[in-house]
Parts: sequence; structure tokens; C-alpha cells
Amino acid sequence: MGFKFKHQGSMGFFKRASFVAFSACVLLGATSCNRLGQRTKDVINSISIKNLSNGRTLLTNEESDVQLTLPAGWVDVQTLRPDADLYVAHEDRTKYVLVLADPKRSEVGTFSLSDNAVSYLSFLDRGLTQERPEKATDMTSLNGLKAVQYEVRGRVDNLPVVYLHTTVEGQTNYYQVVAWTTAEEYAAVKTELQDVIESFRGS
Repeated sequence: MGFKFKHQGSMGFFKRASFVAFSACVLLGATSCNRLGQRTKDVINSISIKNLSNGRTLLTNEESDVQLTLPAGWVDVQTLRPDADLYVAHEDRTKYVLVLADPKRSEVGTFSLSDNAVSYLSFLDRGLTQERPEKATDMTSLNGLKAVQYEVRGRVDNLPVVYLHTTVEGQTNYYQVVAWTTAEEYAAVKTELQDVIESFRGS
């Protein structure tokens, strides 16, 4: 029998915890080695949360100038990966979206959008047992910025998962906007994941 997030037994809990821990750590960008220490403290202190009149929540990282607008039921989970620029999840912990910003003045600035996307995907691929090659979606821009997006399927600890990995080129940064859930849940929640991804704002 396949694993389900709704399962309440101990095996289900440990599978889920393993998935969360892996997902929080595997997405490492080109400047990940610098995402420690003082930067982590600065990121935590720079995040603001604003409840909007339409029932959504606006999450802003003032330091890296990025935003996500969350539907009802989504929350900030920055403590799971405090070095991320933004990190959010549905309150039932079945779906996640993470944002990482890499300054163009770093090594990523020497590559094109497509080259950076391939580089970022290589980090993701190292932690996955891929079931098929990544598949490009039809996304070419995200809120006025050039972007490319790939659907990536694989297994984590034998649990089938699906990632939507979006690379965005801003004026001063390259961004990774990455969403993921289990393969079992993906068809039902894909639109919701894209909704959070498409709320991304960067500079």
C-alpha cells in the first residue's frame, strides 16, 4: 500500500517527517555555501507578514525584496529552512513553496537564464531518484520577469514526489521558486501550487 499523508500511524509520521527534512535541505543554489551565520539571522529578521482583506496573506522578505501572496490555509515555515529567502507550506504540511535568491554579482551572474535553470536542477537531481527526465512547462515569464519552469518527478526515501522548479531572472538576482508535493497529491493541488508560484514578486 502506498504512503498517504493522511495516515496517522507512526510509519506515516516518520515518512512525512523524512520528506519534510529532505525537501528543506536538498534545494541548494549556487551560493548555498554562503547561506549561513549572519545571513540566516538577517533573513529571519527581515520577513514581514500582512493579512490582506481578501483572506490572503502577503509574505515579504525586505532584505532580498521578494514576496509571495498565500491563499487561506498557507503559513510561513521559515524555521524549517531559515536560510531560504521565503519558505511556506500548507498548514497540513502536504505542499510547500520555497524561494532562493542568488545575486547576479555572484558566479550565477555569468550564466544565462536557461543555463542557471539547468545548474539549479542538477542540485535537485542529486537528491532524487528520478523516474523520468524533467519536463519543461510553457512558462516564459513570471510577473514581468523572464522565467523557465520544469516539472520534476522522482522518489525520496521511496516516496514519489513532484517538484515545480521555476528559475526567474530579475534585474539584480536570479531566483528559484520551487514548489513540491507527493505524486499522489499533485494532480489535485497543482493549480494551487501554481497560484502561489505566480504570486511571486522580485526585482
